Amino acid sequence: MTTFNVIKLNATTSTNDHLKNMRSNRDCKDGDLVWTKNQTRGRGQGDKSWQSEDDKSLAISIYRAFNKNVPKHPFVVSSAIATAVIKALDELGIPELSVKWPNDILSCNQKIGGILIENTYKYSQLNETIIGLGLNINQESFISLPNAGSLFTVTSEKWDITNVLNSLIKFFERALFSDFSVSEETNLFEFNSYLWRKNKASSFKGCKEVFMAIPLGLTNEGKLIISNLDDGLKKEIDLEEARMLYIHK
Repeated sequence: MTTFNVIKLNATTSTNDHLKNMRSNRDCKDGDLVWTKNQTRGRGQGDKSWQSEDDKSLAISIYRAFNKNVPKHPFVVSSAIATAVIKALDELGIPELSVKWPNDILSCNQKIGGILIENTYKYSQLNETIIGLGLNINQESFISLPNAGSLFTVTSEKWDITNVLNSLIKFFERALFSDFSVSEETNLFEFNSYLWRKNKASSFKGCKEVFMAIPLGLTNEGKLIISNLDDGLKKEIDLEEARMLYIHK
């Protein structure tokens, strides 16, 4: 048994958009979880798209309404879901897992998944969220995506997509239906422990140029703490200021 109302879709353009349509039609309930193996127009962060082959990937979206137990900081939802994905994949034996700020799931430095969270607010307080996850399962090649990978490319094994889904659901339930006031600091600590290239000199693309800095961890607000290599000063940055690159000197 699960707290989620699990809805399987044969195909859809985007699982996040499917839930938003359900919400618009007032047909969406807290804990609705839709999933498909065939997502035709998945979306990533900003204006990016999510590419996947039919029947070789997994797309999941979850609707949560916060009538009670409202997270103080919305980023706690991101940290909770990212650590849940890492824990589920680790239990399956996927190697060298990490989270690339802000929302990429990596294994062996390959992007195998991405998270897209869309929040709505009421009276400046988080009211509801739609949480999307795209995960590459058995895809073998990625044209023009040199940093992409899948469970297959990092393990050389074919995976049962439904089994992977069930493992994820188990950890999602623990993460999303816990007391956020109690779990927020633990979630943040665990997220930071999985942070890709933590304490290593890394490349960032700023508004005007590429610069080098050392990522140190995330704040409760989801900002990345970095130490600038030029002057050693620490500062907090958000996605409007810079993005972390895959290529490093």
